[in-house]
Amino acid sequence: MSRQLGTMTQQWAALYVRLSRDDENIGDSDSIAHQIEILSKYCKDHRITHHRVYKDDGWSGTNFQRPGFLEMLSDIEAGKVHTVIVKDMSRFGRNYLEVGLYTELRFPEFGVRFIAINDGVDSDNPQDNDFTPFRNLV
Repeated sequence: MSRQLGTMTQQWAALYVRLSRDDENIGDSDSIAHQIEILSKYCKDHRITHHRVYKDDGWSGTNFQRPGFLEMLSDIEAGKVHTVIVKDMSRFGRNYLEVGLYTELRFPEFGVRFIAINDGVDSDNPQDNDFTPFRNLV
């Protein structure tokens, strides 16, 4: 399914944040709050006005059965999300095979753009993504 301009107003960008261990703050951890700040600034700088935060605070990146991730995936499959934005590839996940499954196969299947800000990954610019699989390994 590809993105259509007519449906973009009904869709949003998914800002996905994750941290393995809670830093014991009440509410969101400092790292989660910092990730949200970075992603929100990216949206503002790129005029992305419709976005929603999905978060997994205290969840390992090797496990893709995380509640926030599963909620985001459900919204992607329902056609509600046009872009997934993360701070970097490690925030998305630590299992490079599963990360590749989503970023290279599943998201394109649903017409979803994937951006990892600090890694310079943007699926709309395939020439910039030649080293993405190697970043996942590292």
